Amino acid sequence: MYEAIKNLMLAGLGAAVVTHEKIMAVAQEFVEQGRMQAADAERLADEVVAESRRQAGQWKERVEQAARSAVVSLNLAGREELLALSERLAALEAEVAALRAARPRPPAEPEFDDQG
Repeated sequence: MYEAIKNLMLAGLGAAVVTHEKIMAVAQEFVEQGRMQAADAERLADEVVAESRRQAGQWKERVEQAARSAVVSLNLAGREELLALSERLAALEAEVAALRAARPRPPAEPEFDDQG
């Protein structure tokens, strides 16, 4: 019965990490119903929490790998590339501003009167 309850709880966990207290509350109900020994309740809680954390870690790794694969397959720029481009753009903007400031201004055209 212990293994069946443990497997049932683990099956419902998915990627969520559950707390020891929540598992103990459920296990205590089984103890009160006579479906589990009190000594097994604590062990059940420890094992389910440990397994849920392990599964959560695996899901995190899977999601991170999927994200990395998506970036590679979509040929997206990485952080380093974006930083390099940003620095290059800033340098080019400064150069353009310096060139504009250094270029001679064309002479002002004389203004003519409509009468003359």
